[in-house]
Amino acid sequence: MFVKGELGSAMYVVVEGCVRVHIGDVVIARLERGQVFGEVAALSAESRTASVIAERDSELLKLEHEAIFSIVASKADVAKSIIEALCRRETQIIGEKFERILKARVLERELDIGQRIQLSFLPGRIPELDGWQLQGMLKPARKVAGDFFDYFYIPRLQCLGIVIGDVCDKGVGAALFMALFRSLIRSGALHGPLPEPVAGSDVATSTVRHTIRSTNEYIATTHADSSMFASVFFGLLAPDTGTLTYVNAGHEPLLVADASGIRLELPPTGPVIGLFEGAEYGVGRITVWPGEFLFGYTDGATDAQNGAGEAFSEQRLFALLRDGAAADPGSLQRFFLTIDEFVGGVDRYDDITMIGAFRQPGVVSPAV
Repeated sequence: MFVKGELGSAMYVVVEGCVRVHIGDVVIARLERGQVFGEVAALSAESRTASVIAERDSELLKLEHEAIFSIVASKADVAKSIIEALCRRETQIIGEKFERILKARVLERELDIGQRIQLSFLPGRIPELDGWQLQGMLKPARKVAGDFFDYFYIPRLQCLGIVIGDVCDKGVGAALFMALFRSLIRSGALHGPLPEPVAGSDVATSTVRHTIRSTNEYIATTHADSSMFASVFFGLLAPDTGTLTYVNAGHEPLLVADASGIRLELPPTGPVIGLFEGAEYGVGRITVWPGEFLFGYTDGATDAQNGAGEAFSEQRLFALLRDGAAADPGSLQRFFLTIDEFVGGVDRYDDITMIGAFRQPGVVSPAV
């Protein structure tokens, strides 16, 4: 067995058997009779560029550094053979690298297409409501994201649907489920049958509960083997009164703040969506008063780390609200810039999403 990074003074010819050349879990090549390895370490002072292990009983011919150069110096035909072998290896490496580059470019194009498609699942135009300033921003850690947010007006209820969610995992799989969760919630609220209100309830309460329950049942039964789930906040906002009827399915608490600081936190009223068949979800109701800001975020905001491994944290995020930034119509941009400055040049490992609904002071009017 030969280990990447070790110093070596010999190259080897496989006489019988088979050896595997690898870097970590990535297999570079399998070499059989007549093929060589270790030439870089044998012909230069470089350490071994890969690890080698026998896949079955193998016989190797060892050629030490000094012996190789002694033969090369005295036998021109041997030197020629070694040079030709190295040229063939270099040609093979270049060909394989070129093929990998082509595949990477194809994958990059596919991810670009996926990114454009995914962006179409976010609201292309945030609804305009008299007396309200609505915001929403998503910054993926990769080409595609598992986070999502949505705003959509429901004429039959005269309410605005507000959604923010975070699908478990990252990358393409999370992005596919992000589209599914978002579509189920939007379609169920906009076009599903209006559920009959139960005793002590109303249509808004029944709608948010039914929409989340039905989405959970579909994911938990149809896609049970995937073990995919999402934390989701879904609320119905009555623009004229500021009443927000909501379910928080395992998501970070949304916050209600004004220029003086945070007044309310809206903690989970039930578990995440997609894991537990038959899960029950409580419904909350609050009022967003004139001059207040409803703010939601995903954990990528608070978990974002700088070069020292320090997380941005809830304390820093909440301090932005306490500093009165909530009343600024461009507050989300400011929040993102603050996080970017904190993180610096460190690669992000999680998506960041934020939403905000600011109720303008002194304005009470119906939805447009």
